[in-house]
Amino acid sequence: MANPQDHFSVKAFKEELNANSISLAFQGVFTHDILSLIGHSLRDAPNNQIISKRLFAIAIEMAQNIHHYSAEKVYSEKDSRKIGIGIIAIGEDYKHHLISSGNYIESKDIENIIERSDFINQLDADELKEYYRAQRKAPQRKDKPGANLGFIDMVRKSGNPVEITIKDSKDEKSFFILTVRVNKEI
Repeated sequence: MANPQDHFSVKAFKEELNANSISLAFQGVFTHDILSLIGHSLRDAPNNQIISKRLFAIAIEMAQNIHHYSAEKVYSEKDSRKIGIGIIAIGEDYKHHLISSGNYIESKDIENIIERSDFINQLDADELKEYYRAQRKAPQRKDKPGANLGFIDMVRKSGNPVEITIKDSKDEKSFFILTVRVNKEI
């Protein structure tokens, strides 16, 4: 039997995180405890307080999307229900903080997600504010938790469009990657 250490190097992983300026990465089940830890980590980040709050809000929104909508789930004894599995990474480039999440989704949902993100991305600040208000008043979607405000909130808080990438679109599931850029300068 092969030794797991022959295939995975923590040192190489750390070097890759550093090379890509990744300051936080989590993969697994997005429980409320994990959301709290992510929030604590971001609140203590050495950023401008306003930027830290924006990063926190966007990361929590992404984590909640994984928690509720991931097509890959495990049963949580603590929550007495299935909870989504995915990954979140927070890094930066010279102009932006980058928050990316990834999880499997039902392939049948791809078209709707892309249409929704494209629509939200083309709205200006006033239109976003009005659409946000309208969505808050709208009835809850059947079989979907939340008020359908996630993409709107992310665009409003970041000041940038949400970026969606779909990978490994096979059969019934596809890997959904969501990236949001937060400007370092306010």
